[in-house]
Amino acid sequence: MLKNMILAALFAVVAWPTNALAAEPFASIPPVQTDGWSAKPEDHGMSPEEFIRAESLHFMANMAQREGINNFYHFQSLAQAEDRWVVSPNNDVIYSMAIVDASNGFTLTLPETGDRFITAQIVSEEHMSRQLVGGGVYKFEAGTFPGSHVAIGIRIGTDATDKDVQFILNDLHTKMNLDAKKSAPVPTYDKETMLRVREAMMVEYDRMSDTFGLMTDDVAKVENWERFTYATAGAWGLAADQYAMYAPYVLAGAKAATCYVATYVQPIVNQFWSITAYNDEKYLMANENNIVNTGNVTLNDDNTFTVHFGSREACSGVEGVKNFILTTEDNWSFLMRAYEPDVAAFSDYEMPQIIPVGE
Repeated sequence: MLKNMILAALFAVVAWPTNALAAEPFASIPPVQTDGWSAKPEDHGMSPEEFIRAESLHFMANMAQREGINNFYHFQSLAQAEDRWVVSPNNDVIYSMAIVDASNGFTLTLPETGDRFITAQIVSEEHMSRQLVGGGVYKFEAGTFPGSHVAIGIRIGTDATDKDVQFILNDLHTKMNLDAKKSAPVPTYDKETMLRVREAMMVEYDRMSDTFGLMTDDVAKVENWERFTYATAGAWGLAADQYAMYAPYVLAGAKAATCYVATYVQPIVNQFWSITAYNDEKYLMANENNIVNTGNVTLNDDNTFTVHFGSREACSGVEGVKNFILTTEDNWSFLMRAYEPDVAAFSDYEMPQIIPVGE
């Protein structure tokens, strides 16, 4: 049914199912139990539900400072290191963001883009995710989402050339439209406590080898609240597996001034894959050489690809560097993304170990 609704969006208005009245976030499920968790949010001042909602409201409040409520904020380039608007930003796409008061309903219009990748992800205060694929008109009635506000993230694929970015800014962004019936501010939350809980949860996120199976569109479908809570801290805004999958990699004690290397098998995808590097807070370290992806990779003869990670000085004397990711801070990590992946194949993907050059 969902697939048919998405396809119909290319030709008509899609009206999504609704509840009569919007429920309070997490009211539809029993309290989340944390017995046996490696890190418990309540030990740092919040229940899991309080933390997850606070993370969502934190993102929404910060983004709303740019263009207010019910307005698009169109990024003018790929993500930049100095703009810390979200943890683990995707640097394969040009983003547009909107924070919407959904309490009385809204309508979203996306442009037709042909074969170009375009999705709209709607994230609720519960950190639940709905994904819209392709252009069309999407209508959401009052009560569709628990809570009052949602974040809408629109991703448009780009080859990162100036010409292509300008086409997105001038021809595609101008064809987006958002119409909402109410514009109240984002609800308040305890920022200080949320950041303290996030720091504790991030330790466990860094120990996760993947985020498979975590994101869904309904809290009743969450199967592992512990992993979901950790992923909320380290990678808020993930998509469900059929749309994108994510494999984080953390090298214990990674040094910025050491040159490391690893060779990877290309993930099987319908759209694109990428490796993007971040510092230990999960923000970009630099505005150049921060990503290797489908569009810029140099492949080996056997269709694998080799990546060198390190400072320019550390890797400058290394022979045969085909793909380079710049690291400027110690304790860096990366996230491998696979968009529209072969879910079974990526679930079994074996990430190679990064080693210092020469070992």
